[in-house]
Amino acid sequence: MTGVMAGKIEKHVVSFDKDQVIIAEGSAPNSELFFLSKGTAVAEMKGKVVGTIRNGEWFGELASILGIVRTATVRAMSKCEVLRFKGLDDGDLNEVMHRDPKLIRKLIEQLATRVKETSTRHADEMHQLNDRIGRLTGAVSGTIFALEKLSEKFKSKVMIEVMDHLKGKSGVATGEAAQADPQYFQQSKNSIWG
Repeated sequence: MTGVMAGKIEKHVVSFDKDQVIIAEGSAPNSELFFLSKGTAVAEMKGKVVGTIRNGEWFGELASILGIVRTATVRAMSKCEVLRFKGLDDGDLNEVMHRDPKLIRKLIEQLATRVKETSTRHADEMHQLNDRIGRLTGAVSGTIFALEKLSEKFKSKVMIEVMDHLKGKSGVATGEAAQADPQYFQQSKNSIWG
């Protein structure tokens, strides 16, 4: 490990072997920010790989900038060389930006890319969730419709209780015939639609 002092900021070059942990999830940020100058690493959350860090990318920036514990473990996937900046408070970060704007520009670009990727992933997940909610709401509505018809025909208090429970817990107040698919009611199709 080699070190250079720049005001209050310490810049060290640290080497890591394959599979060696560079940052441990849950550890203190210690005002450290990292730049991968050689090699490839992965970010893991709760033991699951969630991203790849390549040569020329920053990492550990969220915990350092926000002053929170490390949210992921970073593990070397090959022999890695890492620049470790220690002692970054707000004033020191401005000093680093002034001394090496190319590195900071890379950090800003990387943060913007991560925000974009997170936003895109969130939008996709919300679309899938909304689609699933729509299908489940339709299934509940169709089931309520079937229960309404069966309870009318058989005067079953048990079916009325089940229907009321389903309405109360799901927030679906009425059953719609268009949501009830006859293929799923083979035994009771004639009683419901007959």
